[in-house]
Amino acid sequence: MTSSGPSDVLWAICTRCDPERDIDIIRRTWSGPLDPIIPKERRGLSSRAIIDACRPYEWMDEFPPVSEATPEMREAAMKKWGALLFGPGQ
Repeated sequence: MTSSGPSDVLWAICTRCDPERDIDIIRRTWSGPLDPIIPKERRGLSSRAIIDACRPYEWMDEFPPVSEATPEMREAAMKKWGALLFGPGQ
């Protein structure tokens, strides 16, 4: 996956990840003492999630292409729906 920012990562997770199959939780892994979510009695240990948001290798050739609007399509959509979606002035 090529990522140019958090929105690309979130997009990949939302469009390529089946939570039942593609997310693993690893329990009792090492953690730092500054992690605020860990209770005092468990300092030093935490859990981690591994998310596979890659295209499935076994059907890579059949995976649908990424759909992206042209700049003209985006401009037309913003003119028509921008104020409704993002507020006045959009």
